Amino acid sequence: MDSSLIALDIETTGLDAQKDAIIEIAAVRFKGSRIEGEFHSLVNPGRPVPPFITQLTGITDQMVRPAPTIREVIPDLNAFVGDLPIVGHNIQFDLSFIRRYKILELNDFIDTYEMASVLLPRASRYNLGSLGQQLEIPLSATHRAMDDTRVTREVFRKLYEMALQLPIHLLAELVRQSENLVWGAALPFQQALRSRSKEAISARQVRASHLGPMFESYESRNYPPLSP
Repeated sequence: MDSSLIALDIETTGLDAQKDAIIEIAAVRFKGSRIEGEFHSLVNPGRPVPPFITQLTGITDQMVRPAPTIREVIPDLNAFVGDLPIVGHNIQFDLSFIRRYKILELNDFIDTYEMASVLLPRASRYNLGSLGQQLEIPLSATHRAMDDTRVTREVFRKLYEMALQLPIHLLAELVRQSENLVWGAALPFQQALRSRSKEAISARQVRASHLGPMFESYESRNYPPLSP
């Protein structure tokens, strides 16, 4: 994509943004394959870290006890991210915790889960670790914020390259269908279409994209008539 992006990931004491607390935040500013900066902080949640979270992440009470509080971390995170689009896997989860502190409320966001659901329709699983393996990314998702942020960045880059290879009429149809929707994959598909905008779309392509399934070739649509 043309602009810099922020890959973001958090670890928390649980799944409820209203009751649980952040224990780790990581962000990577990148443009294409170039990393422009990194942000990382453990966070003191002001409560014990549940044992199952320690088992999942490896983050212990001893690790977060000397860490800054979330209100001490938030200004630095806000300054690092600025107004750039935010990339994450199930990013609405992360933003539901962070936006409680009245930051990043207007940033565009990109969800690699939503991208993968379109670009990898036959994937057996869509969690971050599985996608990393399917896309042959030589990094591991570990449930530590910085590791998962780096994997998310690579997953996004691979998926965006796949989006650029879609037939131009299919890109146009995806963008058309996503208009007026709050959809985590809208922005990369819009950007991919802009990158391909000088290509011509034939009338036959447009007509076919409205008359059948999007992921099938035209030749495969010549089915025999149905019989009782």
